[in-house]
Amino acid sequence: MHTQSKIMIRPLTSFLGAEIEGVDASKKITPDILAQLNSTLIEHQLLVLRHQNLSVEQQIAFSRNFGEMEQFSPHPHYLNYPEIFPVSNREEDGYPNVGHYWHHDGSFLETPTSLSLFYFLKAPLQGGDFLFNNMYHAYESLPETLKKQVEGLETIHRNGVVHSLVRKHPITGRKALYINMGLTVGIVGLSHQQSVGIIRDLNRHLNHPEYVYHHKLQVGDLIICDNASVAHFATYADPQYPQLQRRTTVSGTVKF
Repeated sequence: MHTQSKIMIRPLTSFLGAEIEGVDASKKITPDILAQLNSTLIEHQLLVLRHQNLSVEQQIAFSRNFGEMEQFSPHPHYLNYPEIFPVSNREEDGYPNVGHYWHHDGSFLETPTSLSLFYFLKAPLQGGDFLFNNMYHAYESLPETLKKQVEGLETIHRNGVVHSLVRKHPITGRKALYINMGLTVGIVGLSHQQSVGIIRDLNRHLNHPEYVYHHKLQVGDLIICDNASVAHFATYADPQYPQLQRRTTVSGTVKF
């Protein structure tokens, strides 16, 4: 019988993230543990569970605790598991060259992805850090002129989906920036030049080192990311240093 009762929480930075101890994601978790994880995720926005050892089935089962799962066209390595989106710096292991820019997963959906869970099976010796940005802070710390510019604006994705550039979090109600630097092609009502200028200024703002949490990957890391309030950026790792993650995502429930 599994007897988990209380998680241990260690903040990763003063502005984002917490490392969680006392949770074995390979086992069924209790309602009390799940409630603690959910409340800690709302407070810290990003959770890191180290030293996990998960089969595909166990990762999917753990992810389902947080809501309905999104599905993808199955990768050849995971034909029976459409919930798995494998990402690697080696094409033979997973999808390469994914997410090397600030973004929120599933921003191209009309009802965007709620949570992203990243499980790392291979971690590179050099490079490949995952960067995370607290988008509440990113919005609140904008220069006043830029903050006034972005209020009420809507971004246009390549597939035509439109989202507010400043969104209210569906649970906390706090305002946060919400942008995908790789898929955004314009801003509603602005010229191409004006759109490019604002997007460039926002990207520069997100790159301020005081706002960015650098996560050095370790094999067995399981990261749970609140997609509504956190943007992430996968840095490059040379294929001679293999990297492989299995990503699962939880469907959103709120259009905005």
